[in-house]
Amino acid sequence: MNTFRLIPSMILLVALPVSSTSAQQRAKLGENAALRYWSAFAEMQDSAITDQQAKELNLILDGTAPYEDLKYKDLVEKNRPALETMARAAALPNCDWGVDYELGAEAPVDYVRKALALGRLNVLYAFHLLIAGDKDGAVRTLATGLRFSHDVANGGTLFATLAAKSLLAAHVRAIAFALHVVGLSSAQRLVLQKALAPLGPRGLDWQSALKRELEISHGLDSQASAALERIISSYLAVLNNPSTLPELQQMIVSAPAPLPDIIPNPKRVLEEQQDLTNQLLRMRSLLQ
Repeated sequence: MNTFRLIPSMILLVALPVSSTSAQQRAKLGENAALRYWSAFAEMQDSAITDQQAKELNLILDGTAPYEDLKYKDLVEKNRPALETMARAAALPNCDWGVDYELGAEAPVDYVRKALALGRLNVLYAFHLLIAGDKDGAVRTLATGLRFSHDVANGGTLFATLAAKSLLAAHVRAIAFALHVVGLSSAQRLVLQKALAPLGPRGLDWQSALKRELEISHGLDSQASAALERIISSYLAVLNNPSTLPELQQMIVSAPAPLPDIIPNPKRVLEEQQDLTNQLLRMRSLLQ
């Protein structure tokens, strides 16, 4: 048998599945919304909304301050390409930010801050379209914003989930504004109903985010590590049964250092979770 004659055939046989796997990986990467969101971040211009502007935006959404298109239209028009890229990304089925949580507290979370800026721009863009009389465009923008906001939390820690909650709440309030002030047709309401449906009753996966947050390495000793395991179990249970909150709070207070200083306030987390649940429930009712 000529061994050398067999080598090219063997290489071909081995290469086929590798090539197929490589193609599948490229296809999967091409379907990853996070990669295109990063492209949208790169396209943003003058996008940093100050805390004061964020407060003004909340007042507009609450109906206690008017939206001034002259004040914001140049900003949103300048960022239209970034928002269009975001919309195309939000239509993709998967979103993986690729954060390496093995880095512990050093894991990069810059994408969350950039996502907050882009999401707020999207809300302003929806208002701009409403003022311009493009209600269909505004509805599409708001539906896209709901999907984007949900993607921000995907695979992230509590920090990412709280940012996503803030963006979801902002878009929900913008939808309420559109319903009460401008008025939406049955078809437009249906678009928003469909965008809300995948979010579920709570909007976000609070349990997974919290578990990921608490499991970030802090170089704990054996005593603190054992206490943390018990706290994680109780904390996750509290998210489903808030009546056990006092017991969890006592566990945290009496835990060895540095746990009391690094564990997120469970009362605050519960309040944020319930607030979003309530807002989504009200919005689904309004859209009927």
